Amino acid sequence: MSPRKFSPIIPLAIGVLCIGIALVGGIIAFTKEDETGEKPKVAVKASVRKPPKAKRRLAAAEKPEPPPVVEKEPPTPAELRQQTTRILIARIKKTPTELNQEWLAQYMRFIRTEADLDLFFDEYLGLGQERTAQYKRAQKASKKLLPQDPRYFVGQATSVLVANDNTEKKLLRGVKDNMAQALYKEQEESEGMENVEEAFMGNFFKKLLHMYAMLEAIEQQDGGDSVRWLDEHVRTLEAAVMDRYLRVERRFALARQQAKDSMHEGHLRAKIARTDNFAKAINENLLLLGKVYHQASAREVIDREMHQFYAGQAFHLLAMICQRVGMSPDALNVLREINDIQRDYLQRLARTSWKRAQLAMAAGEADKVDENFFVATQRYLQAMAQSAEGRREKIAAEFVILKKEIAKWKSREQTAEAAVGAEQ
Repeated sequence: MSPRKFSPIIPLAIGVLCIGIALVGGIIAFTKEDETGEKPKVAVKASVRKPPKAKRRLAAAEKPEPPPVVEKEPPTPAELRQQTTRILIARIKKTPTELNQEWLAQYMRFIRTEADLDLFFDEYLGLGQERTAQYKRAQKASKKLLPQDPRYFVGQATSVLVANDNTEKKLLRGVKDNMAQALYKEQEESEGMENVEEAFMGNFFKKLLHMYAMLEAIEQQDGGDSVRWLDEHVRTLEAAVMDRYLRVERRFALARQQAKDSMHEGHLRAKIARTDNFAKAINENLLLLGKVYHQASAREVIDREMHQFYAGQAFHLLAMICQRVGMSPDALNVLREINDIQRDYLQRLARTSWKRAQLAMAAGEADKVDENFFVATQRYLQAMAQSAEGRREKIAAEFVILKKEIAKWKSREQTAEAAVGAEQ
């Protein structure tokens, strides 16, 4: 086709058609926005759009909260008891394991050797001899034959012990004097103390120990001196322990010699087996002795040194029972209370040394400050080592304050030394 024949209206018509189509599309788009409430989507690059601030705040608020802290429940009485038992077992393991002459000499107060036991018996034999002489004079005056059997005097002592209206005088005359006379008559018949029957000696000590327990009870009821009879009570218990110990040693020595002479091991085993009763009696008396010291420690509230001494004696006596027979429940029950007494005493000593350090600081006595701070530190550590949960934390809180005070003191000392060095 020739360009001349191409009509100019055709391009114009095409342009008008395109404009019409665009107008119709725009009208349709606005109509759809009115119906849905949404604006038409416009192609925009994702990197240009920023998240709304409100959404960022919402995301921060949705962060998970930390879990609540669960408070630890305090230990039950049974758990505290187990903790204390473990502490005691560790302490007992550090004590001597064998009851021998060295142990007796260290932990007995009055009857430390066989010679001490002989003196104890001599006192009773002297009293028994004097009483026997009076008895003979009474028999001569009455012209009647009075009983001479040692068991008669033991029976007289027993009747006094079971009476309801006992007094100090009645107990001493009725029990101590009668048992002294019984011992004197028995050793006369046996031709020496070493030949007195074992059963008689066991009964002899039981009557005397019962008497001293009653005398102490009477003294407390009357509001008297709580330790008036303590030494005699302890001395009698120690004599019972030493007597049984020496009898066991003599029996072992005799059995070994007889077995050696006869070359019969069965004979030795039979002799050794008979010492079991002695060993049991030793343990029973050690337990009684430990309880006596424990009671004395609990009653002593004025003399702190004696208070601690009694507690220490009780601990070592009861620890020996555990070493001999295992962890005896009876011994452990008392040992737990003894442990508390000793722990409280250690804490008291720590506070005392702390106070002395403070006084020494005020006085400018540096050597005494260091010495007392050291002692306070050691006592606090010992007290914490003997403490179960709960009590240990309370002592530790005091210890932290002490350590801070020590640190301040050390810093002050270093500053003073540096100043002196600078001046020089």
